[in-house]
Amino acid sequence: MKKISILFLVSFVFFMYTSCNEWLDVRSKEEILQEDAFKQGGGYRSALVGIYRLLADQKLWGKELTWGFASAAGRNYSVSSLGNSAAYRAVMEGKGSTYERYIDAVLAGIWETGYNAIANCNNLLKNIETTDNSIFVFPWERDMIIAEARGIRALVHFELLRYFVAAPITGYKGVAIPYVRDYPEMSPLYNSLDEVLEFIIEDLEFARETLRYVDIDCLFEPNIMSYISTYLFQGIQNFLEDGNYGNGFGFFSKRITRMNYWGATALLARVYSYKRDNAKAVEYIDELLDEWAVKGKSNFGFGWYQYDSNPNKIDGKRCPEPLLCFWNKNNMDNYKTAAGTNYMKMNTLNSLFGADIDTDYRYIALYDQKNRDYRVWKEPNDPAYDMTSHQTRTFMTHFSGLLPVIELPELYYIKCEYFAEEGLLDQAAETLKMVKDSRGIVTPTAAEDYNSFMEILINDATRDFLTRGQTWHYLKKLNWPVIYDGKPVLMEVPEGYYVFPIPESETNFY
Repeated sequence: MKKISILFLVSFVFFMYTSCNEWLDVRSKEEILQEDAFKQGGGYRSALVGIYRLLADQKLWGKELTWGFASAAGRNYSVSSLGNSAAYRAVMEGKGSTYERYIDAVLAGIWETGYNAIANCNNLLKNIETTDNSIFVFPWERDMIIAEARGIRALVHFELLRYFVAAPITGYKGVAIPYVRDYPEMSPLYNSLDEVLEFIIEDLEFARETLRYVDIDCLFEPNIMSYISTYLFQGIQNFLEDGNYGNGFGFFSKRITRMNYWGATALLARVYSYKRDNAKAVEYIDELLDEWAVKGKSNFGFGWYQYDSNPNKIDGKRCPEPLLCFWNKNNMDNYKTAAGTNYMKMNTLNSLFGADIDTDYRYIALYDQKNRDYRVWKEPNDPAYDMTSHQTRTFMTHFSGLLPVIELPELYYIKCEYFAEEGLLDQAAETLKMVKDSRGIVTPTAAEDYNSFMEILINDATRDFLTRGQTWHYLKKLNWPVIYDGKPVLMEVPEGYYVFPIPESETNFY
């Protein structure tokens, strides 16, 4: 993958401490990369931070995989309000759209940037394999960096797989995408769907097992924060070598924005559910729910500030529900630039929320009915942003840049699927009630069989995933034949809707 290896050098050097001119004056980029950047433990920290910045780029989770292309594919927006994006309009209009040719550019950005991030991970892993543990500050730091890089590698491959290859539920067993594990890799072979999933699980299992020890034994337990949510979302205290307190702005802070034990475990549940092995997925889910959300550490559960009479005090990220996020400090500005005042308006939501329209927080709190905006990515309206509650203002500032990758409600939805598949509809309804209760819903779940329950479940998941980029993926996993499109009658999913073509530019990589 020659193009990917070149892109790696550009992105990596951008995030290093010294200027480009200083580097280029001395020797080639490749020599600097191998000899200088990884000479000290700080070089590996910088490389890892650079990878996370790449993941938060607008071509990936900073836009297209969250509130951008993914949400358009999930039909969250009104097609008439997408005049600012021909690609988004095309994906909603379907085959034959006069804008169809514009989709390839967005897909190429996802593909190229995704494999660029993978190349970064592989180069870091290649170098760290022969690096002595003594250059790192902490004895477990090297293992932590390896685990994060492998977890990221798995996540990005899985995201590409979900976009460009048919889901396992369809019975597809053919060629999928390359699972790249070497650097440099000029001509990677395409792997089968089963092989790619096997490699993803292998990397995520390694990340999960390694990060369980690091996150719990080395980072969480020794510090003075008693709440796991505080540890994940705000930082580390009492973790400086000299014994002084530190306030979570360093390399080990805000673990929610990095591959962590809880996120890796949740991703394994997502992958196994994608394989349609919900029994295995529930094993991971129960570990998280039983140890951390239900019986374990307090303050780890559904969102704290989901509803308030002042909309500027509503946390659209619903912390502490995210289990893994990335971070882009320009997130709100990027959304404002893209949406402006006239674009990316929500599809009509009345039929989606139905009888719950007066109680569901996802409508009465997150939906700005006047402007048809959704309060997940937009900044609070001035002048009310100058709030009297210092706690809430600080809270909102902390979380404005979060880009959720996987969140707590999805785990409940997967568990609901499992119970429904087993014919345990009462348990499925009781599990779904936990999500509904947290959203202010009082309407009971009444289902007579698997299909009727799944219709209720998918309706709730569609509400929960609005502008978060997961609607299309969730329906694809199930190969669900209909999708909400703003009308009382659901839209039949067109043939081929759940698989995007690998970009034409892909052929330039080899």
